[in-house]
Formats: sequence, structure tokens, C-alpha cells
Amino acid sequence: MGDMYDDDDPTWPMVVVQWRDTHGSNSTWVDPAEYKPEPCLILTVGWVWPKCLDGHLTICGSVRPDPENPDLVGDITHIPMENVTQMFSLATHLPINWFEEGIA
Repeated sequence: MGDMYDDDDPTWPMVVVQWRDTHGSNSTWVDPAEYKPEPCLILTVGWVWPKCLDGHLTICGSVRPDPENPDLVGDITHIPMENVTQMFSLATHLPINWFEEGIA
């Protein structure tokens, strides 16, 4: 992915990722003889969990409390690296008092 993301970066950058997936079913029951997976492009936005799962880009949609050093994460998506087509860093502008107690 070149300049878009450094695999050795230990921080949790916020990114938008475009990646290839497949689909081909509109229900949970599928006739194997009629199933035809079709490629589709997906956009995922979140924080990169560095070095979580080998060969995958792991994105967390929720982090708590500090996005630079989270204690808890949620909404985890593992994307095979070979499926990533584009990834770009997002500038995050948080209010100065974002992490102060009592802020709603």
C-alpha cells in the first residue's frame, strides 16, 4: 500500500479503507448449484489496530477512551491485506476538552 500506511507504525491512525469482498446471496439459505459470488468494493472507516492479526488489516469502529492508546475496542473488522485496494489516513480534529471527566 506504499505511502498510505506504514505496517511498522505502532499508533492507531484513523483511516478509510476500500477493499474487495464478495457477495451473491440475499438470504441465509442458498442453493449451492445456483450460488454465484460477485465481487464488490467495500468502504470501512475506523482506527487501525496495529499488528493484531498477521496478513490482515484490522479496523476498529469504536475505541475507548483514548484513540491513540485505547483500553477497549469494538466493531472489529479483519480485512485480508491482499483485498485492500486503497487506504487513506483521516485527520481527526477532537475538541481540546474531549477526554475531560463530565463531558457529555
